Amino acid sequence: MEGEVEKGLPNWEESEKEHSGYELSNVLFYLIKLADICGVDLGQAASKKIVKNAIKYPPKL
Repeated sequence: MEGEVEKGLPNWEESEKEHSGYELSNVLFYLIKLADICGVDLGQAASKKIVKNAIKYPPKL
């Protein structure tokens, strides 16, 4: 599974999971700060992206 991780990270130690949580928090904080500096409303941008993805990748029936 190169490039992907299993849900719940079953093969990771708790310390690795905790460290990853800290790192992901850093990414989130930097993203929020960058969006603020650029005047981007992340909620609105995410909503628009969800709509675009729904059109681009419709559910398979």
